[in-house]
Amino acid sequence: MNSKTFSYHNTHIHYRIYGKGQPVLLLHGFGEDSRIFDFQIPRLASICQLIIPDLPGSGYSPFIAGVSNSMDAMADCMLQLLKQLDVGKTMVLGHSMGGYIAMAMLQAAPQSLAALGLVHSSAAADDEEKKSSRRKAIAFVEQNGAHAFLKTAIPNLFAEGWRKANSNSVQELVDRAEAFSNEAVIAYYEGMIARPDRNALLEDLQIPVLFMIGSEDAAVPMEKVLPQTHLPVISYVHILQACGHMGMLEMPDVTNDHMSRFITENIG
Repeated sequence: MNSKTFSYHNTHIHYRIYGKGQPVLLLHGFGEDSRIFDFQIPRLASICQLIIPDLPGSGYSPFIAGVSNSMDAMADCMLQLLKQLDVGKTMVLGHSMGGYIAMAMLQAAPQSLAALGLVHSSAAADDEEKKSSRRKAIAFVEQNGAHAFLKTAIPNLFAEGWRKANSNSVQELVDRAEAFSNEAVIAYYEGMIARPDRNALLEDLQIPVLFMIGSEDAAVPMEKVLPQTHLPVISYVHILQACGHMGMLEMPDVTNDHMSRFITENIG
């Protein structure tokens, strides 16, 4: 394993590399950092080269004004990382907000992607109800702080049964969230509110697309994602039963099976 940094906008973005072969970029979501994929690393690193960054404002990567509040700007950051590594066409799998960034990468540089994965994520823009919810969250963070918000929001990402049976794991994620600044959390929400609908990019898309959907995902509901699965030419669709928004933790073995199959069947 190599833990490295690369220079972007006069700061240093942290990333990790594991394994060899087909490059696969794993993008974490909101309120997380690259460690969210720790259960995937041993399995996937045996079949490909994993590139796992901390997005600007998360983990060891500092907040960057004008970047952390834009899915397009964070996509540019990730594309610059791939360019620096000179890895060629890369599979990009994004969880939640990471999927929004993956879609922005697809729009900006389709020639750079070998395959796309939307892991508890969506190509659609926020509807008005979701935008309103995010704006209320911003107001809460401004008044009470990021961790006060995240310690309430994070448990709701899990299916109820799993959350009750694995309270220590949920608490560990909540404890990690203490590292998030108010400005980073607010910026992420601003970026998600502003992102455009990108469903059209999936229509007749020639590269394979992985959809991983939790049947009990309240953050990215199954019924809103399923219509997107019919748009690409090649779709891998997996519904994780009794799973919420966090399949990497709730169902790591199943998640690893689906990801590894997707990768191995689409290595160029």
